[in-house]
Amino acid sequence: MESLLELGRIFLMTFSLALVMPIFWLVLILVYLQYRRLAAMEEKLFGRVINNIGRQIITALGFGALGGLAASVILVLLGLSLEQIGLYFIWPVALLLLLVNPRYLCFSYAGGIVAAGVLLFRHIVVPLFPAVAGNFIIDNLLMIHIPALLVLIGLLHLVEALLIYISGHRGSSPVYLKQSDGTVVGAYMLQRFWPVPLVALLVAVVPAADIVGVSMPDWWPILQSTLQPGEGESLQYMIIPVAAGLGYADMALSSTPRGKTILSAKWLALYSIILLCLAISAEYYSFLILPGVLFAPAGHELLILYGNREEKTRTPLYTENQNGVAVMMVLPGSPAAEADLREGDLIQRINGRQITGNLDLLQKIDDSYFLILIEGMRKEKPFSAVLKKRSSQAAGGRATADPEINRQSPQHPLLHRCADLGLIPVPPADSKIFLELKKSDFSSRLKKIKSKYFK
Repeated sequence: MESLLELGRIFLMTFSLALVMPIFWLVLILVYLQYRRLAAMEEKLFGRVINNIGRQIITALGFGALGGLAASVILVLLGLSLEQIGLYFIWPVALLLLLVNPRYLCFSYAGGIVAAGVLLFRHIVVPLFPAVAGNFIIDNLLMIHIPALLVLIGLLHLVEALLIYISGHRGSSPVYLKQSDGTVVGAYMLQRFWPVPLVALLVAVVPAADIVGVSMPDWWPILQSTLQPGEGESLQYMIIPVAAGLGYADMALSSTPRGKTILSAKWLALYSIILLCLAISAEYYSFLILPGVLFAPAGHELLILYGNREEKTRTPLYTENQNGVAVMMVLPGSPAAEADLREGDLIQRINGRQITGNLDLLQKIDDSYFLILIEGMRKEKPFSAVLKKRSSQAAGGRATADPEINRQSPQHPLLHRCADLGLIPVPPADSKIFLELKKSDFSSRLKKIKSKYFK
């Protein structure tokens, strides 16, 4: 019992050290920059920041620490040591994949490629050309323990699935999205980033007489190290603090943000569990190593392709309605929220006058003074609400953030002032305000870099 308490004390102390490491704060800065970029996009579209950056950082810290604690317990329980994983091979491959497409910056792809390289050299190249085994890089590549690498990939994705399920829908950004047919629909951009403090293991071969620390049970570690101690030697495991970052990016087009994240989390958790089962089984049945290596990248890619196909084939949820203008989002703490307006409300009349479309709605709200009577349908039943403008928002409102766009579209300043009231309506199909997603490939990225740095 005393050994268990001592292990817990060391574990928690090491975990707390991970929170103050410079590398953890570097990850936190990168997370902040991502949220600042999203806030800039929101302000350009709607004239205001929809999701407070400070609140985003605090929730990211909290949920990231929760996920890191869960992952650390499993890492230590399995006895997964860092040198077995080959992170020094995975990161360069991941960064190269980033040049091809940002979504390939994922351990499932980079780890799968590295694991395939280990199998290639271990079973084909080295038997044919034994001299290459003396190379320092090849020697370190061959030391990678593939089941341990697959466990890390599966575990990180399982933690990511948990974080997506708990908080993936929080801080979702409404956007007006232009589709391939030219029509504009409402959608939610789901982007979450978490700095993750971790407790990891390092293992070294030391003389048996020099072993210190807490004695572990005979069944531990579950995943054995590839290091083999000689006579009079033993393996010494050390707990160290490390830091990582997890991210989630998706688009809710035909479902609500919450519905989309629940579905994504379930599929990702299923992928993670299958990969973990293959990895742990491969520790005892070597014929399962190859299926695990293939499943890591292929299963992840199929998961993404399936999710994208489902979103594109289903009818978009936030589209123009001939019977009125639907409410896409109501911002918490805003005048619209105080008036009890809700997402999905169909607005049909403003101050007793019928509205003819999105622009007419924005114009009538802008022309009104302090009190605005809103009438329409809510879940197929009539409703009415009184929207109260604050003194700074009364007729004339405030200037929009982007005057250049204003000259191009009268809709933009009106939308900014409506968003200032906390009301985001569904866009018209011919909206001049939209976000257009463009495919990015390796050649286009090279051209962009060339034009920027080699003029």
